[in-house]
Parts: sequence; structure tokens; C-alpha cells
Amino acid sequence: MATDEGKKYKKSTRFRQITKIFMEHNVITNMVRQTHPEEVREAFEKLGPTFIKMGQMLSVRTDILPPPFIDELKKLQDDVKTDDYPLIKEIIESEAGQSVQSLFSSFEEIPFASASMGQTHKAVLKSGEEVAVKVQHAGIREEITLDLSLLERALPLIKYIPESKVVDLRNIFLEIKESLQKELDALQEAANAEYFYELNNGWEMIRAPKIYQEYCTLRVLVMEYIDGESIRSFFSNQLQTDPASKKLRKEFGDALVRNFIKQVFEDGYFHADPHPGNIFVQKVDLESSIPNGIRKGQQFQKKFKHTTVDFVYQDEGRTLPYQLVYLDFGMMGQLSQEMIQKLTGVMISLYRNDAKVTGQAILQVCKQIGPLDEDIFYEQLTPLLDQNYGVGIGDLNLQALFFQIIDICHHNNLQVPKEVTMLIKAVVTFEGMIRELDPEISLVEISAPFAKKYFTEKIDWSTELKRAALDTLYSAKAAPQIPSRALDVLDDLAKGKSKVNIELKKQDELLNRLESMINRLVIGLILSALIIGSSMLVEFQEGLTSRFVSVLGIVGYGVAFLAVIYLIYDIWRKHRKK
Repeated sequence: MATDEGKKYKKSTRFRQITKIFMEHNVITNMVRQTHPEEVREAFEKLGPTFIKMGQMLSVRTDILPPPFIDELKKLQDDVKTDDYPLIKEIIESEAGQSVQSLFSSFEEIPFASASMGQTHKAVLKSGEEVAVKVQHAGIREEITLDLSLLERALPLIKYIPESKVVDLRNIFLEIKESLQKELDALQEAANAEYFYELNNGWEMIRAPKIYQEYCTLRVLVMEYIDGESIRSFFSNQLQTDPASKKLRKEFGDALVRNFIKQVFEDGYFHADPHPGNIFVQKVDLESSIPNGIRKGQQFQKKFKHTTVDFVYQDEGRTLPYQLVYLDFGMMGQLSQEMIQKLTGVMISLYRNDAKVTGQAILQVCKQIGPLDEDIFYEQLTPLLDQNYGVGIGDLNLQALFFQIIDICHHNNLQVPKEVTMLIKAVVTFEGMIRELDPEISLVEISAPFAKKYFTEKIDWSTELKRAALDTLYSAKAAPQIPSRALDVLDDLAKGKSKVNIELKKQDELLNRLESMINRLVIGLILSALIIGSSMLVEFQEGLTSRFVSVLGIVGYGVAFLAVIYLIYDIWRKHRKK
């Protein structure tokens, strides 16, 4: 009973704290009006890990927030803290059911990395393999679960945030909730990392850490220890103008872009948070990759049954002594084959610089949730695409571009699927890193060959050829009938039998405005009649009923006055809304 009361007290205290800080910084008002993003950021920082993580996730959601909010929320930093070793030891032993000494031959008590969700220690398994042990902070699961439950109850209070028509705010919250819960599930992250490892480890210079599933639990993740540094830290002391550094940046950027496009178009499974801190550079010895200790250039002699062949071992596969290692697999994106095909169409159309085809491809990707005028959609989209096509990353603001495209979709009643939203988030994050490495890389130019390759591999050429042959046959049969059909049309025109159908654009909007004008005119006439009638009643002078009739006239005046005030307010409100 005391425990239940304690939980209720903690929940009510936390709710009051959230409410107080939200009111101090006008979080709801600022988000509704999309003003003062710095106030929203400060409120999230004061409210701790849950809100910081939510802000970081929202900082790449160009589909629901404008660029000023995006830029401000990117400044959110984790409140880094570390738990003492006795507490970490207790968590590991309670999760594994064994002592730390029985699991590891050595375990470093001081973590080499820490964030708001957990901290990472270096250890050595009994087999001698070096591993990184990621342990959740004590109490973080309960804190985040409490905040999410309170936010879910308060969700109706923020349903008026702009863009809610195109992006369902409840679904957005559920996505954030799901992402946070996945980050709290080390087993889920282990499964993500293992699948990513199978798909990408060893792809050119790309690597992923090996996962030791038998040591992983809900709160503890054990993976291969990577001795390296983040890609940003690696280049921090190197000048961009230095020729060697410039070449290395280009090599790294090219490899990362091609691998990311592979993740999207070939695997349908991509890293959704590829920021510079999640990609490490690991220096490797090229000689160590040669099998059985054989050295490059070493001469060999191979004896066959009837002859002997002399040869020199050469390893041309790897040219740089570095590997790029992906880390942190809490947020991963997944695309269906159908969605990959649709996105392939978008990429190929971008490469062809055909705005009409690109627009058609975007319509295939999005979900229509209202009336759509395709002509207006293309008119809005074409100048934007023409302006940004073929621009290098250094000059292209992908975040602003995606926001503009999503804004066009919004105004045309098109809703972006959540898996595409996550991909956009990943691309925007990825763009920031590539911009630092090599501003001249064009994502479209590099991704187009992958899209073409996927497109040609997935096409059933026999079916397409049959379809083309049938179309050609039908066209050949119809060709001789063209002159007679044209003569029939001219004959109908001469006899006055032809009809011309005119389609009025925005017909519903025009009719609604016309109806509104007529309604106001009718109300005006009624008010005029009411005022005239009330004037006549006020002047009524006969007998005992004169006072009652005069009062009735005054009431009529009052009703007319209030109706006029409301009509003026309604006109002002609609004008302000426009």
C-alpha cells in the first residue's frame, strides 16, 4: 500500500514539475505558433533525459517542424552522468545471474563512454576477446516510462500543433515512444546490430562490431571492442586544404554514401542515426588481412601434376589502412520491397531531372488524404526541383529542401509514410556528416546507379517485352483508323453536335465562398428587418401594452447588435486565419 502511495506521489510530483516548466517557457504556445524555439529547447533540457531524447528525435523531423525549430533542437545535449562501479556491478550480476568475475577475466571499473541512457566499460572475456559492455543507468527505465505515460495522457493538449493534418501527432508520439522503448531494450539493439553486421560487415572498408548474444540481457549489451575514434575527432586536427586529408575525406565520404545507398536500396534496412559520433575510424594493418601470415610480394611455387607455376602474392582489394565502423543500433529503419521500388522511381526521376516524373513518383510514395489538384502540385514542385538538381552537398540544404517538399505535400493533402519520414531523418543526419567530409559529393549522382541497378534487377523483362509487343500490336491495328476518326470529329463539328466540357478548378472552394456570401446577405436582410421592426415596436404608444412592446423592441435591438458584433468578429477571424 505504501509503495502504491509512493508511486502516486512521485507521478503527481513529476506531473507538476512538467506542467510548471511547460508554463514557464510557454512550450505549447510556442510550438503551436512556431515561435521562440530556444524556450522549447531550454524546457526540454530542464526536464531531463526523456525530453532531451524526444527533442533530439524531433530535431530531424522536417515533416512537422520548420528549420528554426530544427536548428535549435539540434543544440540539445545529453546530461552525461556516470554510475559508480558497485551499482554497475549489481546491475550486471542481477541481469546475468552470475558474478562479474565469472563472466569476464577483467573489467575496467571506469567507463570510457557515458550518455544519458547508459555507460560503456571495456572488458575481456574468458576466451581473451576484448569487448565493450554497455550498461543502462540505474532508474532510467522507470524515469522514461513515467514521463511517457504522463505525456500520453496529456496528448490531447497538443493536438493543435501545425502540420497535424498531414502528420498524425498521435502517431508521431507513438513513434517516439517506440524508439525510446527500443533504446531501453538491449536485446532489441543486439538483434539490430547482428542483422546489420550480416549485411554490411566487410563491405569494402565498412565494418560493424560483432555481438555476443549469449552475454546480452535487457539492460546489458556486450559487443566487440572497437579501438578507434569518431570520424569527426579523426579529422579535427587535419586541415581540409591539406591534399592528403582532402583525398582521405573524399574516399571516406564516397564509401559511406555508397554503403548508405546500398542499405536503403538493396537491403531495405538502414542505420537511422548516422551522425559522426556513431561512425568510428579504425586504423588497420594491411598485412594482417593477408591469410596465414603471407606477406605481400612474397613468391610462391605451386606444383601441379604435369607442371609447376611460380607466382607472387598481391593483395589489391584494400588500398587504405582504415576501416569505418558503425556503432549504436538503437534506431534502425526498415523499408518494404514495394516502398523501395517507389523510392527507386524517385531517385531515377531525380537523376533524369524530370520534374513531371519526379512528381508522379512522389505521388506514388505519399498517401492522399483529401482532394488533390495535380496541376497545382506540379506547378509548386517543378521550380523547387529545377533549382536544386545537380547541386553538391556543400551548396544543397537537404533539410530545407525536404521541408519544402513536405510543405508542398501538406498543402496538396498528401501524407508522408512514417518509414519515409525516418529515412528523411537519417538522410538529413547523414548529410551533415558528409558535408563535413566532402561538400562536393552529390547524393543524387552517387545513388542513381544503385537505383538503376535495383530497377533493372527487379524488372521481369519477359513480362515487359510481352506487354510492349501487345501495345505495339494494338497501336498498329488502331493506326489505319486515325483518318476516319478524324473525319468523324470534323463532321460532328460542322453539324454542331460536339460538346465542350469545362472543368472549373477549385469548384468546391468557389461554391463554399458563394454560399458564405449568400448566407451573410440573408443574415443582413434579417438583421435589417429586425432593426426596422424593433424601431416600430419602440414607437408603439397605444394603451397598457405599450411598455411591453417597447421592451420587446429594445430586446430586438440587443439581439441585432449582438448578431452584428458576431458577424464582424467572424469576418475578422477568417481574415486573420487566411
